[in-house]
Amino acid sequence: MATPVGWSQGGSGSVCLAFDQLRDVIEAQEELIHQLRNVEEKAAHAKTKVLLAKEEEKLQFTLGEVEVLSKQLEKEKLAFEKALSSVKSRALQESSKKDQLITKCNGRREAHAPSHAYIRGLFPHSPVPVFRAGFHPNFCPWLRIKASPGGPHLRKGLQGPGRPRK
Repeated sequence: MATPVGWSQGGSGSVCLAFDQLRDVIEAQEELIHQLRNVEEKAAHAKTKVLLAKEEEKLQFTLGEVEVLSKQLEKEKLAFEKALSSVKSRALQESSKKDQLITKCNGRREAHAPSHAYIRGLFPHSPVPVFRAGFHPNFCPWLRIKASPGGPHLRKGLQGPGRPRK
């Protein structure tokens, strides 16, 4: 009987050859397993790259929105500061105008008031003369502001000039 190629004639040689072939098959399988793991790892890496790209796109979009909202907030802040400044300026002008009118009214009152109207401070029980349609001499009918020794202040229940009383 003929010996197959690669087989030796002795009994122990054929076993060695079989072990060599088996070892070669095992090494080939291990190499295939290693390649398969590399392919799986590359596929997972590619999948992670795709997810990273999607998240990066979302991040860029969100950063763009934040930038737009920041600019809008800055514009609104400037508009608010401008409006606040305008209101403060108007309030200051109105306050100044009010003070000027009170001063003007008090000047007219002093010019029209008789000298005995100021004696009341010295003699509190003396009668106080009533002038102009029943107004007290310390009352300015033009602005409906009561002038008192403590300083001018708006009288409650009265309205501005030119308006009838309730």
